Amino acid sequence: MSTDLSQIDHVILGIDDLQKGIAELERATGVRAEFGGAHPGRGTQNALISLGGHHYLEILAPNPEDSGVAEARKELGGLASLKPVGWAARSEDLAALKQRLGSQAGELRPGARNRPDGSRLAWKTLGFATENPLLPFFIEWDRDTQHPSTTSPSGCQLTGFSLEGPDPEATRKTLRTAGLAIEVREGKEPRIRISLSCLKGDVEF
Repeated sequence: MSTDLSQIDHVILGIDDLQKGIAELERATGVRAEFGGAHPGRGTQNALISLGGHHYLEILAPNPEDSGVAEARKELGGLASLKPVGWAARSEDLAALKQRLGSQAGELRPGARNRPDGSRLAWKTLGFATENPLLPFFIEWDRDTQHPSTTSPSGCQLTGFSLEGPDPEATRKTLRTAGLAIEVREGKEPRIRISLSCLKGDVEF
């Protein structure tokens, strides 16, 4: 099954230091990510670039000034270079999706952060109850929020996305239940693969 890229809201690259991640992404793509903001209580901060077509890329790193940074360092502190650590699928109705997934769904959570220009982004997210690093969380943006793909630096396009893992059929089955058409290949360990077409050419993460 090939991936339906239209279902992907954003992809996440983790690293142990945000400025280092911004510099690495710029060297690879020719696009300098713009600071997005912090996630209060979660210990993280981010920088973003647009990937066109209502997609964006998020660099996620620990925020030393946040009380939750110890947990973030546990997750991201060992990443000396950019590595795909997650992804989000878009949804227009998370409440209906949660009902459809039943016991497979996690909690519906509100989220928000302030942009450097003072504007506020708001959204709701829904994750899976199962522990599987290949599975996405779903995001439904507030109707008054400008999607980051329209406000972040441009110059890259999302051209490919796939997942790898030791039990591809189980992952495929869960994704199908959620209505997602994503390519899943067999691999020794869970891995997210992202392909971009950028100012400096094709880039793979």
